[in-house]
Amino acid sequence: MAGPEYTDVEKPFIDQLVGQGWEYLEGSVSDPAVTHRDSFSQVVMEPLLKDQLGKINLRDGKRWLDETRLNQAVSAITRIPSSKLLEANKQATALLLNGLTVEGAEGWDGGRGQVIRFIDWDEPANNTFTVVNQFKVKSPPGHDSGKGHVIPDLVLFVNGIPLVVVECKSRTVPEGISHAVDQLRRYHDQRILDNETEEHEGAPALFATNQFLVASTFDDARVGSIGAR
Repeated sequence: MAGPEYTDVEKPFIDQLVGQGWEYLEGSVSDPAVTHRDSFSQVVMEPLLKDQLGKINLRDGKRWLDETRLNQAVSAITRIPSSKLLEANKQATALLLNGLTVEGAEGWDGGRGQVIRFIDWDEPANNTFTVVNQFKVKSPPGHDSGKGHVIPDLVLFVNGIPLVVVECKSRTVPEGISHAVDQLRRYHDQRILDNETEEHEGAPALFATNQFLVASTFDDARVGSIGAR
């Protein structure tokens, strides 16, 4: 049965987003396909992202991106060439803001390279906004999360890319905000950098594209970025 954390904090958050036009998907701890993934190791909803890339990157009002270019764009945002999360986040954020230059099409713009946009910043309504609760992510080898995975309460996606992770705590939990913040820091493996643990933990890949971390107890909340204490 759903407890007060869900009914008093998580669900109102979801309802507010749905009221603003977000799509809600109920997460699953047994079937990654429910959230447009092939496995729990994936953090980006790749089929959704591919479809959105085709929709927001048009040539004369029509789709032009072929499978090769789509795969190139997906690979760029899912395989950031850095083992350090803060550097990976910096590179991913640059891609989100500036896009990815790929080979252009013959007979178009003199054959010049063209920029694939991951997010339509000019027309926000062209993007797809999705909120998922209980979004399970498998921890990589060497990251002892205790269970081999993490399950944040809410993850917010734009075009299938996870940009916000939310941890909710019931108002009845003592120091709920502090507990939620600590959990978010564990999820993205920040505690080892702050010398609070000697082992890697969590699932840092979920946070490569992250822009906001939110800790909420319904009527009190904090927002921060990865690396924040």
